[in-house]
Amino acid sequence: TYSRMRHHVLQAVKTLEKEGYDPEVIDLISLKPLDFETIGASIRKTHRVVIVEECMKTGGIGAELSASIMERYFDELDAPVIRLSSQDVPTPYNGTLENLTIVQPPQIVAAVQKLVQGQI
Repeated sequence: TYSRMRHHVLQAVKTLEKEGYDPEVIDLISLKPLDFETIGASIRKTHRVVIVEECMKTGGIGAELSASIMERYFDELDAPVIRLSSQDVPTPYNGTLENLTIVQPPQIVAAVQKLVQGQI
């Protein structure tokens, strides 16, 4: 299946790697149960989390994932969990307007840069 966010994240990863970053990506194929073994291993290695989702921020899976990460791995985190989500508005059908409401690769790159540089 096609995942727009997976594509956007992988585009951002290419940019980040060119800039000397070493991002780790976890594509959660199953949302229930969540793979906390893989998530925990990544957090113990990177000590940071950026959640990217196409859903709206309010009430999305990213909110549940963020809360679960905080409950399980708070002591492993060097920074707050960052959530990049679609805007809390109905998604427009017009492609140009839709792209303005969902997370784009440059936003992912900027969030990772700020997180690693301690600006978040």
